[in-house]
Amino acid sequence: MNRSLDSAQSFLERLEARGDREAAVLAGEFSDIQARSAAWKADGVCSTEAGSQPGNVRKNRYKDVLPYDQTRVILSLLQEEGHSDYINGNFIRGADGSRAYIATQGPLPHTLLDFWRLIWEFGVKVILMACREIENSRKRCERYWAQEQEPLQTGLFCITLVKEKPLNEDIVLRTLKVTFQKESRSVYQLQYMSWPDRGVPSSPDHMLAMVEEARHLQGSGSEPLCVHCSAGCGRTGVLCTVDYVRQLLLTQMIPPDFSLFDVVLEMRKQRPAAVQTEEQYRFLYHTVAQMFRSTLQNASPLYQNLKENCAPVYDDALFLRTPPALLAIPHPPGGILRSISVPGSPGHAMADTYAVVQKRGAPAGAGSGTGTGTGTRSAEEAPLYSQVTPRAQRSGTQAENARGTLPGNFPADQSPAGSGAYEDVAGGAQTGGLGFNLRIGKPKGPRDPPAEWTRV
Repeated sequence: MNRSLDSAQSFLERLEARGDREAAVLAGEFSDIQARSAAWKADGVCSTEAGSQPGNVRKNRYKDVLPYDQTRVILSLLQEEGHSDYINGNFIRGADGSRAYIATQGPLPHTLLDFWRLIWEFGVKVILMACREIENSRKRCERYWAQEQEPLQTGLFCITLVKEKPLNEDIVLRTLKVTFQKESRSVYQLQYMSWPDRGVPSSPDHMLAMVEEARHLQGSGSEPLCVHCSAGCGRTGVLCTVDYVRQLLLTQMIPPDFSLFDVVLEMRKQRPAAVQTEEQYRFLYHTVAQMFRSTLQNASPLYQNLKENCAPVYDDALFLRTPPALLAIPHPPGGILRSISVPGSPGHAMADTYAVVQKRGAPAGAGSGTGTGTGTRSAEEAPLYSQVTPRAQRSGTQAENARGTLPGNFPADQSPAGSGAYEDVAGGAQTGGLGFNLRIGKPKGPRDPPAEWTRV
């Protein structure tokens, strides 16, 4: 039984049971998250000493958003005078426990080099940007990417724009070429253009498309996604949480007692103010619920059949697009279960065939006739299968062989039975095999098996 889908169903049922109390329950949960976050700072569980040092203060976009020391990103590339190891960013663990995300602020004019040091050192392939450069007439993020015919040079890094296209009406996808010390890499940037500061998108659809495209671009690599908005907190936390839950769903790791409250709380332990407002928290619930409903709807009716019969019908039939690298993982040969989304091996065309006989080939060098080319075929060259087809559907050559000799130069059986009592085996009979595959009793009807096997 797919426990992950059961857990998703249970989550939706708990939401449904709240009814009119939902708004009050979510408000209470978010208030609890804020209280616990404040307690961690007060008790020193989450410290911010590095961001408070005089040399680093000017590198923080907002003085009240400092990275936690316990999970902060430490730079080592270009460690020389004037280039410290500090950047306002934190690692966030993913569904598999690895450092799956780097949550950071939008770069400042004087931290552009630090930003690209981060991207290069940790091998980031995909950047998710959840803000615009200017919002409400205020500068929210320095442009760190190149524009058409306008390369960007910062320190030893040269960034050029390879391609820019809209993913949908809200999201722009840019392909960047980044060159450092004669080495070049491709970096993809997805920018959400219409997500208001401290607010939420109009619907979850385009945000879900954004994280799906990010994973498609990421492929099978284990490098972290770089996620940022202006402060690297609210909108950044929502994106990280949605992708985190999506990865749990794809890997069928949704726990039986799945709690979005616990997930956000864990995010907050790693990046301050992740999911910053109650509105964003409510939107997160709505987005995850939509993700779960779509998954269950696309898994039905097989999922319902699975639940009713308590027997596995499929193993990974989720509506979410699985990264190509995951689909490329070979399944064990001969396995019983197979994803319904993965086609099986092609079979025999059976439209005009009522039996397929498996045979062993003749030993290498064994003759099977009068010295013609077909009489010296090796076991490897000999066909492994022969098909039994109605006599009326054979070609003239096959019919002639049936009246005289069978394919393979064996004489036909001269039994007293009528000409319609048997069907010949097409594809060549083999000696030294099982010894029963030369002629087959004709079945009495289209659904009946052959009545008997006879030797020639």
